[in-house]
Amino acid sequence: MKSRRVARGAASVVVVGVDAIGMGLIRECLGTEAVLPTSATPYQDAAQVVQKTRPNVVVMGFDIDFDEAVRLGQYLQSESTSLHMVAISSRTDPERIRAAMRAGYREYVVLPEDSDLLRRAVHESAFAEEEEGELGELIAVVGSKGGCGVSSLTINMAAELSTIERVAVLDLDFSMGDIASFLDLEPTSSIHDVLRDLDRLDERMLAGSVTVHPSKVHVLAQPTDLVNHEEVHGEDVMRILSTAAEAYQYVIADCGGRIDLSTLTTTSVADRVILVTTPDVVSVRNAWRRLQLMDRLGIERSSIRLVINKWGRANELRIDDIEKNLQTRVAATIARDDDGLAEAIRRGQLLRDAAPRSPALKDIGSIIDILTEGAETVESISGQSFWGRLFSS
Repeated sequence: MKSRRVARGAASVVVVGVDAIGMGLIRECLGTEAVLPTSATPYQDAAQVVQKTRPNVVVMGFDIDFDEAVRLGQYLQSESTSLHMVAISSRTDPERIRAAMRAGYREYVVLPEDSDLLRRAVHESAFAEEEEGELGELIAVVGSKGGCGVSSLTINMAAELSTIERVAVLDLDFSMGDIASFLDLEPTSSIHDVLRDLDRLDERMLAGSVTVHPSKVHVLAQPTDLVNHEEVHGEDVMRILSTAAEAYQYVIADCGGRIDLSTLTTTSVADRVILVTTPDVVSVRNAWRRLQLMDRLGIERSSIRLVINKWGRANELRIDDIEKNLQTRVAATIARDDDGLAEAIRRGQLLRDAAPRSPALKDIGSIIDILTEGAETVESISGQSFWGRLFSS
């Protein structure tokens, strides 16, 4: 997320007073142009939701309650003149159009006829906010399945980057997140607490919610005790990501191996997506499914880095097998080191501290080079050829 204006044009949208059919038309129209809620907000809750989520755009339904839509538009415009408001209806009505314009709405859209107008309005709003300085780079680490080593890779990458930059790790695995355990941390605050108090979230609050590891990595952890999370909404995750990107040079999000709204939102706005798989049929097949999903979300393959973890001599699949089946080049491999990793987990330490001679450390360093230099593969940055490096003894 280098700046608010270049997050792949993904605007944050609140939809108010629209039925299921209208919501479907909006979702079909906008596709990946916006981070959309799962359902529309009732009129009576609109002011509170807008204040809490601070969206780029409010799409207001004019069919269910025209008078309330006009009143809300006037109120929201008085609270924030920069808010981009769009009136949406199923029919053209000159009187309603004039009322909408007087209330502060910038467009009056009839769907599906005016789909292009809505799409353009939402897209342009993502680039209309004032520049607030360069934002940090967001890296989403996603596993093709559980047990691929996403958390281990995340924390060890973060530790390497923290020697030169200010780095935050966000544990977005809401089912089995264990970053705190991996680093032997005892956080006094967690992402659960942040989500409960989102209307107060800013850089200062975030700084008070992270736990700082001796490596200088700042961790926004999952609770150490099991918590029954309510459904996590994409706009809530977006708020956390944006705030973190304002405070850190690098934000590394551990998305785990599940696909949920948190993962979908994070990968949609990330500067880089690291897709971690292991060299076995099940993991590679799941990696293919995730790549197909990312294609549908509009995530460019050029922003995805495919990493093969637990690479060794007795692999089930070869590099060329994996690349052929996934139609994506392998960016890097990480050597299998079960003993070193087990020792690091047992001690609650980084791999470099628990097993300084681990062959995986050099590979993790190569991934850092890929991220900082923008290369697509280790081959692009190494004097030795990619194939020679992979198969050298």
